[in-house]
Amino acid sequence: MSVADVISGGGWGRRLRWMDALRNPLGTACHHAYGSPVLAVVYHAVCDTAPDHLKHIYRPRTPREFTEDLDFLLKRFEPTDLPTVTGAAMGGPEIRRPSLLVTFDDGMREVAEVAMPILRRKGIRPALYLNLNFLDNRTLFYRHKASLLAERLRRLAEADPRRAVCAATLARAGAAAADPAAGVMAVSWDQRAVLDEIAAVLEFDTAEFLASRKPYLTRGEITELMAEGVSIGAHGFDHPNHRLLTAEQRKEEVTGSVAGIRALFGAGCGSFAFPYSDEGLPDALFGELYGGGVDVTFGTSWPRRGGPQRRIQRICFENGPAPARRQLVRRLLRGGAGNLKRALAG
Repeated sequence: MSVADVISGGGWGRRLRWMDALRNPLGTACHHAYGSPVLAVVYHAVCDTAPDHLKHIYRPRTPREFTEDLDFLLKRFEPTDLPTVTGAAMGGPEIRRPSLLVTFDDGMREVAEVAMPILRRKGIRPALYLNLNFLDNRTLFYRHKASLLAERLRRLAEADPRRAVCAATLARAGAAAADPAAGVMAVSWDQRAVLDEIAAVLEFDTAEFLASRKPYLTRGEITELMAEGVSIGAHGFDHPNHRLLTAEQRKEEVTGSVAGIRALFGAGCGSFAFPYSDEGLPDALFGELYGGGVDVTFGTSWPRRGGPQRRIQRICFENGPAPARRQLVRRLLRGGAGNLKRALAG
């Protein structure tokens, strides 16, 4: 329900809409801002202490923080699931009440071990977005590798000669920084091969880490989660930044990974979540994707007015320790200011 809907409604309908807005102003504000009653949120992991492969990328919510996020959101939004959201976006039954969709990216083990017990108690069926290459711990996400290497570099003594070797290696790859740990974290997807050189210098064994730590869920574990009502979607093959890809590479990354996830987990797994963001990607791409078998897509940018209903935006609460309430209000204020600026510019 947008503000226009509230104002234009007549009689009892108008009064009920105003009552809903007064009872739940945040839900109404989110509906107006996002053009949808669904608030989609994204997490990666839930854990008391961030493991080294996540430590330098983002700050995962602790179990207590995650529980508090959900408690706050569930007072204002009804839990929904991916099939319901997908159906509504594709012309099915409309979602009328402010609703909450919880999603997780990258298929991290902590989702099953820590987040799911909390979600079960809350009656929430989340959606997991998986990278095909990471399934069964076959390969390591380059950002996870960078975080592990950055932690090793931070623990080296200043006089350790390996620091200078790593700094020189990063400089040759165009990722120079005053601190080699910071340089490692600045390595982009198209520079990722340099991380293997750094790993060799630091004697980090990627295969051993994957075998012993098992940071990602296996197909068997995912199938068990699906039996509980957890939905599955695609997050690409190896988590590239789509702004670094050609038009053909983008399309293959999306449609190819969706086809792969469907082949493994069923025909209903037809949605895609863009790594990082879908901001700045050409509008024509989305028409091709929706015409090519992709049900809906998710990004993490501010929603564009008049955009397709199948292009849905999410908000991430892993941007520091602030509670969900504060982060959500800040996001709404920032997004509203951006909409006003674009309107004045246009």
